[in-house]
Amino acid sequence: MQVSSFQQEQLFRELLAKGKKEQGKQFLIETIPEMAKQRNFKDADRLHELFMEFFPIALSDIIKTAETIEHEKTAAIDKKSVAVWSSLQKVIGINEFVYLYHLMEHRSFNKGEMVITQGKQNSNLFFINNGRVEVFFQGKRRGIPVKTMGAGEILGANTFFEASVCTVNGQSLGAEISSLTIEKMQECKKHFPGLEAKLHDFSRRFRIRQDSFGKAGSCRRMFERLRISGIVKMHVFDKEGKDSGIVAKGELFDISVGGISFYLRISRKSNARMLLGKAVGLTIESAPGSRFNITGTVKAARSQPIVGNEYAVSVSFSRLLVQKELKDLVSSSHLNSTLE
Repeated sequence: MQVSSFQQEQLFRELLAKGKKEQGKQFLIETIPEMAKQRNFKDADRLHELFMEFFPIALSDIIKTAETIEHEKTAAIDKKSVAVWSSLQKVIGINEFVYLYHLMEHRSFNKGEMVITQGKQNSNLFFINNGRVEVFFQGKRRGIPVKTMGAGEILGANTFFEASVCTVNGQSLGAEISSLTIEKMQECKKHFPGLEAKLHDFSRRFRIRQDSFGKAGSCRRMFERLRISGIVKMHVFDKEGKDSGIVAKGELFDISVGGISFYLRISRKSNARMLLGKAVGLTIESAPGSRFNITGTVKAARSQPIVGNEYAVSVSFSRLLVQKELKDLVSSSHLNSTLE
């Protein structure tokens, strides 16, 4: 039976309490490699952190134990995965790849099982190791295929790197997939600060472009979007549907009978992601003195690279606008723009 890092840490601290610091040091030097060889990497890493905390000047031993952990982690990755992700390793580096690999969950998806679902939230990045995933979007009457993804491709980048619900479905045709959570990505950043940017750039290779939808792409948006100017005040509701007191003010961009988009200043990316799926109340002011109130749900908050801290927020209305409401909002905003 394996002994946990907590139990090992207790033994180590008992040695320290007895004044046996050198014996404690030797205990960790022997225990860390043993845990790594047992592929108990989480505990091996924890004890290595403990070693650095109590013996910061023992550089040669720190390096040696770290190298042992990395060697065992590398050996634990099967050769097929190394080959499949050779292009990724060239971008992020072997050390980052090994670290990333052991943070991910590895599992099989049966044929017909959904990996991502259109309209749902997703906080995972999916690395396809083997098999295939059919990507399609749900049209008014049927599912419309977009592309088939295979080994060495990444799915879910749009919702992983940006706060947005899934705009397509991903259905397994029988696949081995590794998934990385946003929380694990944050853990990666502590050790490899540049990893997220590299991974984001690599994932762009597999982005589903608009022209991939072909003629059917025009059906993806159920309602015509129209340009609108003016401002919007957004009140964020809590889980009970009450006003949380969080209010933001943004600049209108476009509108349809089903929803609205506007630009909003958000200080942190994590705050933008927290908005996703939140119920909100909107006060739309498309002209001075005009106020139109409606509730909805935040479906996306995508960063705008040209302007720092600015996000394009999309809200789906809780009801469809009648055509007169839409016409009045759009026409009043256009009239206001003309007068200005």
